[in-house]
Amino acid sequence: MGYVLSFFILKRDEIEKMLESRIRDILHELCPPLEIEENMPVEIFIDTVKSKGIDAAIVVGRKGKVVGIVTRLDLLKILHLEVPYRLRVLALPRHPKVEKITIREIMTRNPITIRETAKVRDAIDLMSKYKISHIIIVDSKGKPKAIFSRRYLLKKVFGIEEH
Repeated sequence: MGYVLSFFILKRDEIEKMLESRIRDILHELCPPLEIEENMPVEIFIDTVKSKGIDAAIVVGRKGKVVGIVTRLDLLKILHLEVPYRLRVLALPRHPKVEKITIREIMTRNPITIRETAKVRDAIDLMSKYKISHIIIVDSKGKPKAIFSRRYLLKKVFGIEEH
């Protein structure tokens, strides 16, 4: 039992160290963000999710400004868009017509961002406060550097892989 307790304390110390580290110190572990446009058809995003294994993308506007974020979970909004209001209770479509839907219709607008100089703990606190699974990491000029996700955190801290 002492061995398990020692292991747990050591692991807890490692976790505390990681939580207190600056986000910029883990940027190399995160994938560069995929930037997409609002008018992109959702079907292209779906293909990208499948082929690259990503779970989120940053949506940029005309001048390269971040206007939203789209995640795999946002794809479920398609089911809501495709079913006429009166029929929603009766049935869901079997094959949503995603070719007519753009990222603009399903993205989350005004996503939460955090500076790369903040602590990892701060990012987690924001994710918890706003009940979100992704937060965009930006530099001092507001340029996106990476996406910090619940998926990364679960893998890093607990060794849990989401599939």
